[in-house]
Amino acid sequence: MKNLLLLSILLISNLGFSQLKSIVIDDETKGPVPFVNIWVENENIGTTSDKNGVFTIDTLKGKFLVFSSLGYQNKKIEISKTPDSIFLMPKINKLEEVTIQTRKETNELILGKFANSDVGYFYGSFDKPEMQARFFAYDTIYSKTPYLKTLKFRIFSIIKNAKFNVRIYSKTEDGKPGNPLYDKNIIGIAKKGTKNIEIDLSDLHIIFPEDGIFISYEWLIIPDNEYRTSFRPKDSKEKIEQTMYEPKIGFVPSETNKNSWTYRNGNWVKVEAFEDKTKGHPEQYLNKYGLLAIEMTLTN
Repeated sequence: MKNLLLLSILLISNLGFSQLKSIVIDDETKGPVPFVNIWVENENIGTTSDKNGVFTIDTLKGKFLVFSSLGYQNKKIEISKTPDSIFLMPKINKLEEVTIQTRKETNELILGKFANSDVGYFYGSFDKPEMQARFFAYDTIYSKTPYLKTLKFRIFSIIKNAKFNVRIYSKTEDGKPGNPLYDKNIIGIAKKGTKNIEIDLSDLHIIFPEDGIFISYEWLIIPDNEYRTSFRPKDSKEKIEQTMYEPKIGFVPSETNKNSWTYRNGNWVKVEAFEDKTKGHPEQYLNKYGLLAIEMTLTN
């Protein structure tokens, strides 16, 4: 009887279960597309293609996979018809006439300054790709230093050389992250431990928009970032195995979530307040909001 019950449970638990493995390919160059954001539509299930464009995903439910990558058109595929190779079409960007000016880089302005001691909480992803974004509003004084020079992140990583992706967005009319201001991945590499990681943007010639700018931090669900740990829940004698993905990004506490956004189930929404002390939120963060610890340096 016990064996029959166990077999029934296994059959039920595997009903509709499948693991997909495929590769994402550029439709024009036929080369692999790394670090593609892949979601099961309308579900909190997702992954990321690795540096060779390969991905695997366990699909317990859902009808469609949604593929999103900078510089490519989004693509939606019915899960049951997912091929071994998925081709993404590069976006055709309409280039506007611009005036090239000489950059002197004699002046600098730092936005979002933080002391290392201000950062008392770090967050990492579990089993799905995630993005958090911070909005920087425009000020007329930025016209004297309009170019983005560097971004500095406060990072904690248990493993060496964990990778994260930076996306830079304009603002939509309803105040959310909109179109990318740079259509390629900006990959950061974290050292082991707690460090400030600086990314040089000076060669990208990105000008701070007059309606403000979003800096987004994206976790990559790839084997190189995987870290397995175990913990014992409160009032339990059993340990639970958990897979996490490094590196973790630091947050500073904020009284408002005006400038803090998170990408969830295909949509950008405002972050929620820290309200649960049992989840490891330090006292100074309770009933406040997490603001990404990012310093942005502007130059002329």
